[in-house]
Amino acid sequence: MNKNLIVLVILFVVLFLSCETKKTCKYKPAPVFEAGLPHVLQYNFEIQGQQSLESLLLDTNVLLEISQDVCTETRQEYRFKVQGDFSQYPDSLWLKEASRQLVFLSSFSPKQAPLKAWADVIEARRGDMRLGEDREVDPGVFVRVDRVVSPEQSTLLLVFSQK
Repeated sequence: MNKNLIVLVILFVVLFLSCETKKTCKYKPAPVFEAGLPHVLQYNFEIQGQQSLESLLLDTNVLLEISQDVCTETRQEYRFKVQGDFSQYPDSLWLKEASRQLVFLSSFSPKQAPLKAWADVIEARRGDMRLGEDREVDPGVFVRVDRVVSPEQSTLLLVFSQK
């Protein structure tokens, strides 16, 4: 109960401070996906200012969360969450899985087709990439692949940013 109160107080302070330093941004995040697509069992998109959170439960038992921030820099973070402990898998498998997941997502509709190009970029640079490190793929454009594992859940992280 006390932890919930602390979280609410911190959330209130963050929201209060963000209201004080409100920026005007040229763009608002747009959804990458939509309800009713093949392989999407549940879908949700929430937007607050220049940030958004999109959630998809896929028929592959993967929960995909996409957070976006498009104000001072463009940033998309894809979190692929699955049940189970995948800590024994080598880094190379996580990099390969990143491109494999993007190819799968790119097949949902023509709107998601450009994700295949990101899969190709990761696949082409996979030998030079390291988990958790930003890799510049074009001037000012970065890709990072990482993982978070625990005995209960494993998460593949993909971050695309432009600085």
